[in-house]
Amino acid sequence: MSRPAEPANLFLGVPDNRQEQQEEIFALEAIFGESCEILSEDLVQVHIPDKASPHRLILRVHLPEAYPSSAAPILELNGGCATEHERQAAAQHLERMFEPGAVVLYTWASWLLEQPHLWEAPPVEEEPTPAQPEPDWREATAHALQASEHAEAERQAQEIWDIIKSGEPFTERKSTFQAHVAPVRSLEEVEAVMSALLTNNKLQRATHNIMAYRIHLPDRMTHLQDYDDDGEFAAGSRLLKLLTIVGAENVLVVVSRWFGGVLLGPARFTHINNAARAILDQYGYIKKVDGKGAGRAKRVV
Repeated sequence: MSRPAEPANLFLGVPDNRQEQQEEIFALEAIFGESCEILSEDLVQVHIPDKASPHRLILRVHLPEAYPSSAAPILELNGGCATEHERQAAAQHLERMFEPGAVVLYTWASWLLEQPHLWEAPPVEEEPTPAQPEPDWREATAHALQASEHAEAERQAQEIWDIIKSGEPFTERKSTFQAHVAPVRSLEEVEAVMSALLTNNKLQRATHNIMAYRIHLPDRMTHLQDYDDDGEFAAGSRLLKLLTIVGAENVLVVVSRWFGGVLLGPARFTHINNAARAILDQYGYIKKVDGKGAGRAKRVV
């Protein structure tokens, strides 16, 4: 006699959800540092842009058991410089970003960082001051030149940030990894992109920012290429080898790692290369070849 069918387990998937939640929280802690606070197992808040900001916006999130498989996090926005209407509109926009099966907290926090009107105080109108003697023309010229140079530097920095693409962070045994990629065609562009990346507070807190680049030099029929381990011995050379194998050219790839206290051994190289390969593939840098692979390139010094 056959057994009756067992009832469906209504809680199937809950352990997997909890594991994904824990990994996501580890990633947030690694990237946002003290600005991320774990209030309980299912309650976390992130200070935007950071905890030290006097007008910070607080993203508080409750994680239900069914998140991320089917249920969205329950969020609230507090503080900041926005009106209640603006906060409600922002919260509704965040809720629409959620897709069942995908974690979303980092995406939410990153989007809020890009909305300074929610957490930056409006400029204070200064009281009119008594008329001052007309400044010396040389001083006025120097101030104008300085302002122009500052504006140009900001414009160039924004142009660099516009070409940098970052992948989603992921956590393995308490270490968080995130890859970044940018097109480059000269050593000066490599240096400019790295300078821009390292002005980011999150990346400054990374334990390692491993880098490799590979630039095609058609006039010399070779490649300009190099790497930087940033303290993660042998990781940079492996990144460069990956660029060569997949035939990636005119590209800089960086993998940031936030160490969580658990030694990963050789597995860390797999995670670093997987993060790099994923973002290279996402943005079309992996050359499709007919089975022979990309040829080796000579480093130019």
